[in-house]
Amino acid sequence: MASSTDSESSKPKPAPAPARPPSRDFLAHLEAYLARRDGVDKLLKISRYSARLALAAGPALPPAASARFKSFESSVGLSRKAFRLGKFVQSLNALRAHPHPPPALALLAYGGEGVYYFVEQFVWLAKAGLLPAHLLPRLQRLSAWAELLGYVGSVAIKLEEMVKIESSIKKRLAEGCGEESEAVRTMRGKLLLKRMSVVQDVADAVMALGDVTDGKGLLGNYTLMASAGLLSALISTHKNWNSC
Repeated sequence: MASSTDSESSKPKPAPAPARPPSRDFLAHLEAYLARRDGVDKLLKISRYSARLALAAGPALPPAASARFKSFESSVGLSRKAFRLGKFVQSLNALRAHPHPPPALALLAYGGEGVYYFVEQFVWLAKAGLLPAHLLPRLQRLSAWAELLGYVGSVAIKLEEMVKIESSIKKRLAEGCGEESEAVRTMRGKLLLKRMSVVQDVADAVMALGDVTDGKGLLGNYTLMASAGLLSALISTHKNWNSC
């Protein structure tokens, strides 16, 4: 007859709980973040649109402070354009990753984004004084249209991806996976990030639409545009911080 000790030892042992990853050193994480082009660019974006929000206060600001904020906002805006040098290659590679010919939405999203980043290089050169200033309005208009079309395609693609993730979650739950299962929690996290990304693209699209329409109507509201820019910058900063 088997002893109670033997019977207990033959029972399957519960799987150990997954160990939490060690907390990352903050300064090492910050160094990795600042080493990225997008990391520095989004910090500059936060600074620029924070200054715009301050300028939206209007008469509440002393004249000297208002002049400083205007100079700072303009300088940061020009500095950010330098971070777009060569960034259109990223969009070209995204298109190359799709089968040939790429789907219409991918062509709209990555094609529009690629044209936007390519033209922005010349906008920077014109603002820096290397190209004739009379070219600037046309370059800015072309850049704004390409940016807007790119965001329309990007939002459409991400909405489709969100539907697929939600469908996968429902399938997992129907198979008996609980809400606390690792697979469902991972997909929930991806869905949240995708929703945040859609909000970011919509905020950027609103600003691009404002540029295309020359800020007519509600799109000329300084506080609204600055808030949209700041919201986009904060979401992007959060995503870049978690991914590095």
